[in-house]
Amino acid sequence: TSFLGGVGVFLLWRRDVLSVHEVLWGALILRLIYLPLGPGLTDDLFRYIWDGWLQWEGINPYRFVPSHADLDSFQHTELYQKLNSKEYYSVYPPLSQLLFAFGGGFYDGGWTTPYYVLKILFAGIEFGGVALLARLTSARNVLLYSWNPLVLIEAAGQGHTETLLVALLLGAVWAVQRRRAELASLAIAGAGLVKIYPFALGPFLLRRFGWRAVWPGAFLVGGLCLPYIAPYTLPHMKASADLFAKLFEFNAGPYYAVKHVLWAWTGADWSKTIGPLFRGVFLTSLPVLYTLDAWRGWSFRRACFLLIGTLFVFSTTVHPWYLLPVIALGVMGPRPSWPWLWLGVCSIGTYLFYIEGPYWIWVGAGWGGAGLIFMIQRYGTE
Repeated sequence: TSFLGGVGVFLLWRRDVLSVHEVLWGALILRLIYLPLGPGLTDDLFRYIWDGWLQWEGINPYRFVPSHADLDSFQHTELYQKLNSKEYYSVYPPLSQLLFAFGGGFYDGGWTTPYYVLKILFAGIEFGGVALLARLTSARNVLLYSWNPLVLIEAAGQGHTETLLVALLLGAVWAVQRRRAELASLAIAGAGLVKIYPFALGPFLLRRFGWRAVWPGAFLVGGLCLPYIAPYTLPHMKASADLFAKLFEFNAGPYYAVKHVLWAWTGADWSKTIGPLFRGVFLTSLPVLYTLDAWRGWSFRRACFLLIGTLFVFSTTVHPWYLLPVIALGVMGPRPSWPWLWLGVCSIGTYLFYIEGPYWIWVGAGWGGAGLIFMIQRYGTE
């Protein structure tokens, strides 16, 4: 159904018959339709509520893993039973944690109220990003993001923090276009306080505005991190992040390809080597991207799009909701980024993994199709 919905959105894009107001009203109505969905596809929101609840009880969410003996009184709850990764420290940065605390304030022993409070909050912020997107590109391109089945499922349906990231990144693009260095700095810092990787976008701002694009974001980071500062905060976050890179793998086409080639060649499982290696390749690519940005004079939108896209290409885990920022940035170009749009729609099928459905066909179709579309776009008209 979602795949057919994606086809329908593409056909509407081809016809180009909707005004920006019609697209925005449709986006709002679709989000209201998806909001009542329960946690059928992911259990991340339970961790959000857990972290928020701990904060209301005066406990730093980075201090303990949920299974720690000191949290015994919290463990005899339905919420604890629904948590994933009970043996992992929280990896969500401070701005996310502040919003979790808002949701956690509604926790009274039942998860339903804070669950929907957080979903409404996230979907509302994300819709603000959609409205901003309408000021940055054409109505037909806004349609590709705002009516996208993957976006609807992950933003209003499941309530992931990538919805916050989308709004902040689009805000940064808007600010850069209007030469508002301070606002751009705050937006990128805010994005980094939702998910760590947007901090890597900072040098793009530095090149455009100099130190004017540093100090506002630095003050924001310092202020929001202050409540969570402790000797264990960074080590605990790093420990969980390292485990993600070494142990977790999902919908990561290039990683899977290298892994299976090495397995066929050597007969050994190279998973624990490839993950850190890929992370190293991405980190090594950063100065190259910064240099190309300065040399070729990329737009800020393009620079952000290429960096985040490179991150996902070299990731070992690409859950469907991870793709929302790159899809939002990708629809704004001279022509939409069809490879990422294709991968996004196909990634919905990877949810079948959790019910022992046909998972690999969607991984192959998604990444293989994205690669083919990229080659056609890049070389097909030459």
